[in-house]
Amino acid sequence: MDQLNEEYRGTPQTSGSQKESKQSATKKKYLITIGVALILLLIIWTWKSIEISQVRKTAQKEKQSLTQQATAKIVATHKEHLILLAKPFVWAVRTELMAGNRNQVNLYLNDMVKERNFQLIAVADNKGTIISSTNKKDEGKAFSTIAGTASLSSNNTSIEDQNDSILVMTSPVMGFNTRLGTLLIKYTIPSTRFE
Repeated sequence: MDQLNEEYRGTPQTSGSQKESKQSATKKKYLITIGVALILLLIIWTWKSIEISQVRKTAQKEKQSLTQQATAKIVATHKEHLILLAKPFVWAVRTELMAGNRNQVNLYLNDMVKERNFQLIAVADNKGTIISSTNKKDEGKAFSTIAGTASLSSNNTSIEDQNDSILVMTSPVMGFNTRLGTLLIKYTIPSTRFE
């Protein structure tokens, strides 16, 4: 019986250490599982952060591209409108120059420059001298002080784009057989903010 008591006493002691080792093994499994889960979460978080960063960069590039396209389209539209405006305006100036009415030309220029975004409007004679300008300080000076001299000999309306903010249009004013002069319009493109 003593032997049986010793076995009985020994069994609970053995099963207690087995329970502790099972609990220890279970704790290790939980800790390993938690550790693996945390590592997986960290990996997924890092991966998603990189992915979001790439999506933001792509979106920023697309926004910049769309902004450039929109700006180019706006500039092109303003150029088209100035060319459309030039023809009747040149005809009106031509009529008054042929009649010798410089005062009427001054009135046309001053009325037009009052419109939004027009900076300067000037007319030079066939010799390249400014005969009428919305900036009276320019009158009597050479056309080269406000624009390039190449437009004085060109028989076509041309537009120069200065940094997508200012358009400089020059157009010949033609009489029946001769060139009467050159019209210059400086136009500010309204700023557009794309956000």
